[in-house]
Amino acid sequence: MGGIGKLTINGKVFEHVKTRDHMPVSIFKSGDLFLRKGPNKLLEEEIAFHRTLLEYDFPVPRILEEGDLEGEHYYIETSLGKKPFGEIFTEDTKNHGEISEDHFKKFLEVAEKFTKAQLATRSEYRNEESFYSGLGLQSNIEELPELKGDTLRAFDKVKEKLKPFPYVLTHGDFNPYNILEKGVIDFGSAFHGPAGYDIVANMYHIYNFPKEDGYEMKRRFDFSEQQRETHLEKMNAVYRKMGLPEPTGFADDFIFCRTIWATVRNGKIPKIQKWRYDRFGKILAAYLRDESLPELVKK
Repeated sequence: MGGIGKLTINGKVFEHVKTRDHMPVSIFKSGDLFLRKGPNKLLEEEIAFHRTLLEYDFPVPRILEEGDLEGEHYYIETSLGKKPFGEIFTEDTKNHGEISEDHFKKFLEVAEKFTKAQLATRSEYRNEESFYSGLGLQSNIEELPELKGDTLRAFDKVKEKLKPFPYVLTHGDFNPYNILEKGVIDFGSAFHGPAGYDIVANMYHIYNFPKEDGYEMKRRFDFSEQQRETHLEKMNAVYRKMGLPEPTGFADDFIFCRTIWATVRNGKIPKIQKWRYDRFGKILAAYLRDESLPELVKK
């Protein structure tokens, strides 16, 4: 039971943190514990998915308790840390002009644990519909119909280039703002897609934000070239050990996929939306011309 913005369970008072924009699930906090509450079927499906992640040894919160409350279902999970690395890296950059090596090392450790767990989910079945949907390809075509022909040609190229990779359970939004010192959060965008996508997205996600002021959001930190190479080589080593191609050899393809994802569903941030529309057109054209994307997207 509880008052407005509060829930009390087994003597612990949980304060309301937020309600998700895309589904009727509310999140509450008590000390280092989080409680999620929502419609029974929705929460039961979420818990089942969470338990699957735990079975594969993904670094995700442990579930301590679940039950029914006020006509809905809830579950309580442990905290993975006070701040995501996106915030930590922003503070590092503001205070010292760069990401600290200590924080980067901890970030890398979590990314490596995630990558090893992810590869344990690999499958010979290629759920291409999940991949298209997860990237938002149809939304991209609907929002930028004038680029439809080129976008579909580019995606045909992506499918052919990424055939060497098995499909895995893909986070969908694997980036420093969803990674904490003890693990990874927010699998709400998860889909099945080619292994390697999350790894490259983690290093290049930040470039989907402008450096300049005047937008709803901006780029607030950046990895050094050495840090980026260290991260990608660490992940390459995991892939080599599993007998898979190195993701860095397909950086152009994965960066293009991430650009599709970042370009759509930005109606609430119109300045960023326009910036990303313009940027997508340039990256699309460069990808079709077989130009290298890693340096282009950083401009």
